Amino acid sequence: MPIDPYAACPGGTGKKIKFCCQDLVGELEQLERLLEGEQVSAALEQVERQLAKTPGRACLLATRTKLQLATRKFAEAAAGSAEFLAAFPENPLALGQASIAEAITGHGQEAAALFDRAREAAGKEIGPELERIAATLVQVSAQTGQTGFAQGIIEWLADAGIGSPEDRHMLASLVGSAGVPAALRARVPFQSCADNSPWRFEFDIGLKAAREWRLGKALTTFRSLKKVAGGSPELFTNLGRVCELLGLPYEAAEAWSTVAKLRPSDHDAATEAIGRAMALETEADQDRSPVIRFVRSSGMLPAAEASGDGLDLLEDRFRKDGRFEPGPFDRSEWVSRGAVPPRSVWRVYDAGIDAPAPGRLLASLLVFGRQTDREAELVLQGFEPDVKESEGIVGGMTNVPFSRLPDGGQLPVATPTTWLLSTQFRMVPPSVPPTGTPAGQPGPLDTLLDSQREQLWKRFADLWPDTPLPELLGKSPRAALQDTDGACRVEALVIEGEATSRRRDATVAWGEMRKTLGLKPATPITSAKPIEEVPPMRWHRVVLEGLEVGEIRGLFLMAVDAGFDLAAERAARAILTRTDVAPEDRWEALSFLEERAQGSVEKLSTIEQLRGIAAEMKANDGMIDVAELRVRLQRGDQADSMRLLDHMRRDHSRDARIMEALAEVLMEAGIDLPGMAAARAGGGMPGGASPTSIGGSGAPGMAGGGQAAPTSGGLWTPGGGQAPPQQGEKKTIWTPGS
Repeated sequence: MPIDPYAACPGGTGKKIKFCCQDLVGELEQLERLLEGEQVSAALEQVERQLAKTPGRACLLATRTKLQLATRKFAEAAAGSAEFLAAFPENPLALGQASIAEAITGHGQEAAALFDRAREAAGKEIGPELERIAATLVQVSAQTGQTGFAQGIIEWLADAGIGSPEDRHMLASLVGSAGVPAALRARVPFQSCADNSPWRFEFDIGLKAAREWRLGKALTTFRSLKKVAGGSPELFTNLGRVCELLGLPYEAAEAWSTVAKLRPSDHDAATEAIGRAMALETEADQDRSPVIRFVRSSGMLPAAEASGDGLDLLEDRFRKDGRFEPGPFDRSEWVSRGAVPPRSVWRVYDAGIDAPAPGRLLASLLVFGRQTDREAELVLQGFEPDVKESEGIVGGMTNVPFSRLPDGGQLPVATPTTWLLSTQFRMVPPSVPPTGTPAGQPGPLDTLLDSQREQLWKRFADLWPDTPLPELLGKSPRAALQDTDGACRVEALVIEGEATSRRRDATVAWGEMRKTLGLKPATPITSAKPIEEVPPMRWHRVVLEGLEVGEIRGLFLMAVDAGFDLAAERAARAILTRTDVAPEDRWEALSFLEERAQGSVEKLSTIEQLRGIAAEMKANDGMIDVAELRVRLQRGDQADSMRLLDHMRRDHSRDARIMEALAEVLMEAGIDLPGMAAARAGGGMPGGASPTSIGGSGAPGMAGGGQAAPTSGGLWTPGGGQAPPQQGEKKTIWTPGS
C-alpha cells in the first residue's frame, strides 16, 4: 500500500512525510510490506541496514526500537531508544519508547517521568503510536506493582477521550487482576487551597498543571511550596497524588502521612490517608521487615535408611503417623525442568488425624532417594515459622538434622497478616448420609467448613494482636495503639479488613478484632448521594433507609466493581427489601449474595429466590441448575441431584456454555466423566450418572485460609464454574441476558 506523503512522519517529528523523510518513502513502504507479512525479524534487519546508510533519521530510529521491543530484544531496545532520545530529546515518540525501555528494566520512576514528558511534548496530538506506548506501560507497571502509575495512565486516557471505552476497560481489568490495594482504589481529586492563602498564586499554577496532566511541572511547584505551606493538608494531598501518578511511592507515602497529621479533627480522613500511606510504603518496598519468608530446609539421611529397604520403611513410618499425609505431585513437571523428581511428597501437620481439632498444615516434605550426584535427603519447604516446627516433628522421627538451603532471593515472602490468613487445616472428607442431608439442615461439608473457619479465626484472634507487622513499622497492633500514629495505622488495617474481605466470616472476624483491640465502633453516615459524597472505604457505614433506589443500586454496583464487599452486601439486602426495583436489580443483588453466602442452607435459599426471578423474567435457568447441583452434590442429595441432571438433559443439553459448566461441577465432585456413557444424541449431556456415583462424591479441598474452593459461585459469570476473582480484581455479575 503506497504511503501518503502528507501523512504524519512515523518518527514522531510532527512533520508530514513529504517535508521530513520523502527520500525514505520507498524503504518505509518495503518495511510496511514486511510487517504485513509478519516478517518482523527481516524488517528489523532492513531497518539496521538503512540506518547504516542514513543514520540519525527519526522514522528509522523509532521503527528500530519498536521492532526490537516486538522481538523482545530488550537490551538492544534500551540502547536504541537512548540513541533516539539523544538525537531528538523533545520528540514525544522518543520519550515514550525510552519510557518503555526503563519500565521493562524495572526503573518505574524514570519511566513515569519520561512518559510525562512525552505526554506534555505531544500536547493534543496523541497519535496511535503514543496510545500503544501508554497501553504497554499500563501492562508493565501493573505487573511490577506500580499501581499509581498504571492507574494514572488510564485516568489520563479517560480524561482525554483517547481510545475506546472497551480498550480502557480492558486496561483497567489488567490493573485490577494484578491486585490494587484497597486503600488505593479510590481516585482522590486534586484540591484547591483557601482563597486567602498567601501562596495561592503559586499553588494554582501547580494545580492547573496537575489537572492538565503536566505532572512534572506540578510536582516541582508543589515541592517548592513545602517550606511556606507546610501546614496545608491540601498541598500534601496534591503532592501525594502527583507522586502516586509519577511512580514515587516513598514520597507519596510521606505526603499522605503528613495529611493524616494535619487532619487530627477529621478522624476518618486521617485514617484513610494513613491507610493510603501504608499501601504506598508496601509498593515502595515489598520486602520491608518483618516478613514471613518461604524457606527450604534439607537433611541428609543416614546410610542405613538411604539404601536397600530403608526408604520404604521410612515412608511406611510416615504413612502410619497421623501427622503425615501423602501429597500429590507431577513427576513430569520436574523432568521437564531437568530436575530429579522426589520419591514421594508428604504434608506435615502439627497434630494427628485423631486429634480433637483439625491439624494445621505446616510444610511439605519431599523424600529424595540416592542419585549419582547426590545423597538421599529430606527437604522441608514452607513458611519459616512452620518449617521450623516441622523440623522438630520430622527430626524427632528420623534423627535427621536439618539446615537451611540458600534461596538466592528467589523464594516468595508474605506479610505476617497474609501468613495468618492463609493458614490451612487438614481436610478429612466427611461421610455423606446415604439418604442425603435433611432439608434445612447443614450438610457434613458445612459442619467441616465451620470447624475449619473456627480454627482459622481463633488462631488469628489469638496471634494477630501481638504479632509485629511491617504496616505498623515493626510494632504489634497492641503496642502500636499506644501512640496516635500507630493507633491510626491499626484502625486503617481493621477498616480495610472489614470493608473489603471477600468472605463474610472474615468480615465478622475483623469486626471482632475491633472489639478485642478496644477500637471505637464505626458511626453510621447519612448521605443522600453516597457515591458522590462518601469515600469508598466508608460506603459500608452509609444509612440506606430512605435512599432513592437508584442511589442504592449505584452504590451496590460501584462497591461490587471496586471490591468493597461489605457495602455491596448491605446494598444488596436493601435492594431486596424494596418493592420499586426491577427484577434485574433483584437478580444482581441475589447473585452477589449467593456468592457470599456461608453454608449450603443459605445458598439453596438464595438459589430458590433466583429461580423465582428467572421465571418472572422468562429467562434461561440453566446456570441456576448448575449452581444448585454443585451444592446438592456437596450435601449428598442424590434425588435432587438426579432431578437437576434430568432437567438439564431435557431443557439445556444444546447449550454448550451450560454443558461446560456442568462438566466442571461433575469433575469437582470426583465423577469420572471419561468413564461415563457417551454423550446423548444432540446435546452432549453426560449419561450414566448413577445415584451411587453422585452420592459418593468427596469433599473439595481447602483453598487458602480455610475457604472451600468449589462452593463459590456458579452465578457470577457466563462461564458458570469460574472461581471468583481475587481481592482487588474487577468483578462481574452474570445476568440472564449475558
